[in-house]
Amino acid sequence: MNRNQLNLRHCVDMHSSSGLPAGGLLRRRQWLRMSITPCSQGEIVYLVIAGNIGAGKTSLAQMISRELGFSVYFEAFGENPFLPSYYQDMKRWAFATQISFLALRYEQILNHVLMNDIPAILDRSIYEDREIFAKALVRDGLLSVDEWNTYDKLYQLMVRRLPNPNLLVYLRRDVPTLLANIRKRNRSIENISGDYLEGLNKQYEEFYAGWHYPKVVFEEDIFDHAADVVSLVKSAL
Repeated sequence: MNRNQLNLRHCVDMHSSSGLPAGGLLRRRQWLRMSITPCSQGEIVYLVIAGNIGAGKTSLAQMISRELGFSVYFEAFGENPFLPSYYQDMKRWAFATQISFLALRYEQILNHVLMNDIPAILDRSIYEDREIFAKALVRDGLLSVDEWNTYDKLYQLMVRRLPNPNLLVYLRRDVPTLLANIRKRNRSIENISGDYLEGLNKQYEEFYAGWHYPKVVFEEDIFDHAADVVSLVKSAL
């Protein structure tokens, strides 16, 4: 990996009113894009894997965990009691489903990041919960204004007390790749259209552009560049 592929920026220790870190710039590169500055996070060390449905977050989290000895905690979608009902009647169950996911992600950070001395990997961030999925529900008319305001109030109360991740790793994937990966895992409740994934991809680009703490995006197969992936993540922590 050529050092010229790294882009160093300062870490800004603040949040914007949207709930995302503020400030900073990003420079484009060929197969990966990276913005890293080693900045103190105290004794708490954790990173988050971000990416669309079917992007390969679980595989990447497992790879990093094996190589660096981090504990890894996966998205607990099976613990959301409203999810099956949501896929049957999205308008009816969108708010309950999203609140449940928010609570699960917050609980995960409290139990496995704040209460653990071992560095942790989360394969979905609480920040994505708002910036990607809750906003998608608003966009699609599945959350009312009052429901969004209630959700957002809870979200803001939660994240203001959380430590910032040491690194955000974003897996950028095109829609055909996402659809192929979703079909491979064959989850019966995942009946997801390409148009929906395309909409989420656009939101992920906005999310990543607005994230100005240390971050890296991988655009190619992580297994083809496994050594570089692990090396870059290690150098950021």
